[in-house]
Amino acid sequence: MINEIIGQILSIIAMLLFCLSYQLNTKTKLLIVQTAGAACNCIGYLLIGASSGFALNIICMLRNIIYYFIKENSRTSLVSSLLLVMAMGVQCAFFWEGWISLLITVPLMVNTVFMSFGNPQLLRKSVIGTSSVILIYNCINFFSGGIISEALSVISSIVGIVRFKKSAAPVNSEPPYID
Repeated sequence: MINEIIGQILSIIAMLLFCLSYQLNTKTKLLIVQTAGAACNCIGYLLIGASSGFALNIICMLRNIIYYFIKENSRTSLVSSLLLVMAMGVQCAFFWEGWISLLITVPLMVNTVFMSFGNPQLLRKSVIGTSSVILIYNCINFFSGGIISEALSVISSIVGIVRFKKSAAPVNSEPPYID
């Protein structure tokens, strides 16, 4: 029972960290905060007995550390992305909980590919779809902070997309001349 409570508390801390991360506009800041969130989720999933979530969050922490140090859109970024996606596939087979494992593995594979581009706006867009699927995994495992986190991640990502959207108007445009 105490493990369940601590796991749920860690999931709420992770939720707060992930929501904060989508409001950051640099790759390095986003990755640091997301790594802290993944660490909280990792321990939380372990404590509630969700082995796929636990194992995938270890890989996500490793992914974030790798992406912190490599240049986006490089050959190294592409190779790292492919290796991490393969590691997630192996993890899925090793920690297989049935089809439910796919609900967390596939979206995190997709996010891994989008993270390799190093574009926070593109990552925010991918989160809208992937978090929706991970939300189902968290509902099935009743990972309360994870449920709230994924719902808020979708909302926070949308806010970040709007907040950091480049203006369509030219910077130094003047109003049209009217007689």
